Amino acid sequence: MKYAKPIVRILLSITLVVVFILAAVNMPRQRCERISAVAHTQNESVTLGQADVEAMLAAANIEVVGKAMKEIDLGEITALLKSNPYIANVNFVHFAGKKLVIDYDLRNIMLHVFTPNGGHYLVDNEGIVVPFTAKMKDYLMIVNGNVSDNYKSGKKAPGKVQDALALTKEIQKDDFSQAQYRQIYLNNRNELELTTAIGGQNILFGSADNAAEKLKNLKTVYENGLSHKGYNTYSQLDARYKNRIIATRK
Repeated sequence: MKYAKPIVRILLSITLVVVFILAAVNMPRQRCERISAVAHTQNESVTLGQADVEAMLAAANIEVVGKAMKEIDLGEITALLKSNPYIANVNFVHFAGKKLVIDYDLRNIMLHVFTPNGGHYLVDNEGIVVPFTAKMKDYLMIVNGNVSDNYKSGKKAPGKVQDALALTKEIQKDDFSQAQYRQIYLNNRNELELTTAIGGQNILFGSADNAAEKLKNLKTVYENGLSHKGYNTYSQLDARYKNRIIATRK
């Protein structure tokens, strides 16, 4: 009887090995039953979801559902996904049972840019131009004015748009600033101007240099100055100078 337990363990091990081998042999012969597209995004809107992924595959004549797993080129699917402008990174494309799982990260969209010629596009947190899509419902920072028309999807946005992006990142660090500033205007001097939600002031911001300090100074003016004198007292605030805000009365 002292040999019984070792023999049982050996038999169980052999059985498990046989099961795994049979599964590995038979799995490629099985057919894919469905696709599961898993999108990760920092935006509220999903610019590329399940239906979009399925439409991409169909447009590229890539058959998945109902096809034998061994005949499905996962590398081809991965390459197709990487070519999509809304996808920042493809984490993995693999089978889980009879399901093809596609896991990817979407670009973090931060700006909606309008050009003088009537065009518009989106910009992600890395400064990359992304085509506009009606699927983007987030309330993004608007950038307009003297914006260059020289832009291309998948490439870095024009220089001054990069300044607007840097300013937007600073604005998003503070709840007051997020609520107060809705639009960045690039004037003819290539300086940034801010449009406010409360008070209606035009704010001359200059460049994105020292943006955190300028925003802090503006916040102090609004909380400790205009909150007492009235938000509609001044038509313009000039934040271009170090450690001071110049206010122009209406």
